Amino acid sequence: MKTIFVGLAFLVGSAVVSFPARADFESVESLDSCDQLYSLRGANLPASVECYEKLRVELPLDQRESVYERQFIALSAMVNDSPKTQTEVDAIRKAMELLGRYSREVSESAGLFYWRAVFVSFDAMQKDRGQALPRTLFGVLRSIQDDLRKAISLNAPLHSHGPARVLGTMHTQMPAIVGGDKSLAEKTLLDALKGSPSMCANHLAYAKILQVNGKKNEARTVLNRFLSMSDRELDPYPEEPLRNLKPEIERDRKAARDLLARLGG
Repeated sequence: MKTIFVGLAFLVGSAVVSFPARADFESVESLDSCDQLYSLRGANLPASVECYEKLRVELPLDQRESVYERQFIALSAMVNDSPKTQTEVDAIRKAMELLGRYSREVSESAGLFYWRAVFVSFDAMQKDRGQALPRTLFGVLRSIQDDLRKAISLNAPLHSHGPARVLGTMHTQMPAIVGGDKSLAEKTLLDALKGSPSMCANHLAYAKILQVNGKKNEARTVLNRFLSMSDRELDPYPEEPLRNLKPEIERDRKAARDLLARLGG
């Protein structure tokens, strides 16, 4: 039970989002500056969050949602890159505050439901760390799954089918005693992979559920296909280097090679 959802954060990752054309924003120069900070990652992530914050509050309501998305992406990168540190705690707290403002401005949004599920998960996992049972997580499982299903119903392709990827990953890792459904996980993760094959995390998540379900040959096929793809095929934004997914691609390639080795090549 202690290991439930141990890998969920990394499958959420610095999720991909289809941003509107830059000309849609009143201040493209400011947006570029914030994106530049995000692209540097590491110690620059908190500064990118604050940069997007300053830009967002100056924009009219109908232009704010995509800047919220950028903030959540940067905050999720902070959580993923700095586990068990004060940076992780600060990022989760900031995201939870941001979700409150986001929900007041946008009541029905796939992005709101998706990011709320992500950060409620992060918050629960952080609070349960070191405990024998993940009681906080158990208490919010239903609301997390409800939010992911709402996100899927409103906009399934969001974040390269991120809601399906996260929901499938949850069911991959959840024991049956708390509602884990491995058949549902396999179907959901296949939907995510078919919908967004350019997202490396979708390949890895699907291979993992195939392994869990005893389909080792199929898992090896998925992993070998993934590893044969070029970086360009796995980057939805090759024309915008500031938002490329190279760090995530490199991380997921290593995880795929490790899993393939455990499966016997």
